[in-house]
Amino acid sequence: MIVVLSNSLDVTVDYICSKLEQNRCSYLRLNTDELIEKAELLFRPNKLSLSLDHRKLVPEEITSVWYRRPQPLKFPTSKYFEKGEQAHTRSEWSAAIEGFLSHIPAELWINHPRNNALASSKLEQLSRAKKLGLTIPKTLVTQSWEQVIQFWKECEERLVIKPLSHGYIERDDPQEDTIIFTNEVTIDKLYENREFLSLCPNLFQEKVEKLCDVRVNVIDEEAIAIAILPSEQDKLQAIDIRRSNMSGVLYESIDLPSPLKNKILNFCRSYGLRFAAIDMAISIDAEWFFFEINPNGQWAWLDLEGVTDIASPLLKSMQKKPS
Repeated sequence: MIVVLSNSLDVTVDYICSKLEQNRCSYLRLNTDELIEKAELLFRPNKLSLSLDHRKLVPEEITSVWYRRPQPLKFPTSKYFEKGEQAHTRSEWSAAIEGFLSHIPAELWINHPRNNALASSKLEQLSRAKKLGLTIPKTLVTQSWEQVIQFWKECEERLVIKPLSHGYIERDDPQEDTIIFTNEVTIDKLYENREFLSLCPNLFQEKVEKLCDVRVNVIDEEAIAIAILPSEQDKLQAIDIRRSNMSGVLYESIDLPSPLKNKILNFCRSYGLRFAAIDMAISIDAEWFFFEINPNGQWAWLDLEGVTDIASPLLKSMQKKPS
C-alpha cells in the first residue's frame, strides 16, 4: 500500500493520484487537514491501525510514503469546542498521527520529514555543496554595513540579495501578501536601505551572469535536468525567473555532465533524500553554479508543460522494494 501524505488542495497530488489510478496502484491519500473529521486510530502494543473512508491502514502493509505537503491538522467547523479544548484536541490528534507514522521505517519515505528538515537550511546547503565539490556563488550573510560594502567591492559591484528563509510576507489582507524575489543590489540601494541592514541577517551573493537556469529533479538514482531559457532571442536571463510567474521562458531537456551528476547524487544521498528539486544555473562562461536544494520542491508544472515525465520515475520509486 502506497500512502500519499498531503492536503486536500494539493493539485500536484491530484495529478500523481490520477497516475497511480491509471497504473492500478494500491494507495491511500491522507489529507492532514481532513484527518480529525474522517480518521479513527486504534492502538494496542503490537496492534496499530488508522481507518479512513472505510479502509484500514496498518504500518506493516505500507510499502511507501510520499511525504508531499501536509498541512496542520484542521478542526472541523461542524464541531464547537472552546479555543483551549480545540488546541488540546488538535495536539492529541497530532501526537496520535505522528505515533502511527513513526512505525513506518524511514527508508520507505520519499522523503522522511527528518531528512527534509536536515536539508532545509540554505546556509548548511551551501557549505555542504561546496564541500562535496559543487560550485557556489561567493556568499555573505551579515548585518554589518562595512562587511556588505567590502563584499560589494569583492564581487566587482555585481551583487544580489535573496531571502534566507521562505521569502513570503503574510499581511492582514491576503491580497496584499508579498513574495520576496532575488534582486540585484546597486550601491544606491545599499545606501538607501542602510538602516535596515542591521535589523536581521541578510543573504548576499555575487551576481552570476546566467546563460540559463537549470532545474534538476532527483528521484533515487535519476537526475532529470531542464534548462530554463528566455523565450526572446538575445534577451538576458532574468535574475529571478519566478518574478513573472514563469512566463517568457522556454524549457529544454539537457544532459548533466557525468562528474556533475555524481556530485549531485552524492549531495542528495548525504541528506538521505530520495527526491529533491535543485536550482542551478550555467554561466555565460559555461560554469555550473549551485544555488539551493528544495527537498520537497515543485515539479508537476514541467510534466504538464510536456517537458518531462517525472511522474513515471516517481511512481517507480514508490513501488520500489527496499533493499
